[in-house]
Amino acid sequence: MASKNYQPVKRNRHSTVKIGDYLYMWGGHGSGVDYDVMDVYHLPTGAWDQKPTTGTPPSGTYAYSTVAIGKDIYYFGGYSGGYQNNVHSINVDSFKWRELSPSSDHGPMKKARCGMVSAHFDSEDYLVVIGGIGSSSINTADGRYNEIHYYRISSG
Repeated sequence: MASKNYQPVKRNRHSTVKIGDYLYMWGGHGSGVDYDVMDVYHLPTGAWDQKPTTGTPPSGTYAYSTVAIGKDIYYFGGYSGGYQNNVHSINVDSFKWRELSPSSDHGPMKKARCGMVSAHFDSEDYLVVIGGIGSSSINTADGRYNEIHYYRISSG
């Protein structure tokens, strides 16, 4: 467990999400970023902590998209030696990573810097992935894409 004086490493192209009284920060681009831990900030006390994770974290370690639903944080895409299009989640009670598999071969292209929001309709939770930059056989002049994909959490 980290000390009360713990400060996370400087980084960029990461995301931070809020669940309850905590901010959760993972990955990013920067010297000394440890991808096997989650940095956690307790809002009421202003204290940082570092939580070890288990499982296999996402391969897109920066410029990924993220959103929280309940006690789970979802990550899509990103970049690390190449563009990614995988979906992972981590539960903030267990700090265990889980890779989610789409049920269709028609998923989003490999990309980074896209938007992602959660949506709830017809009694189901969805991830909605919007736009981004990447490489694909669908060529645009600047590498930007406007595709939209829905991912149903319950069935993938």
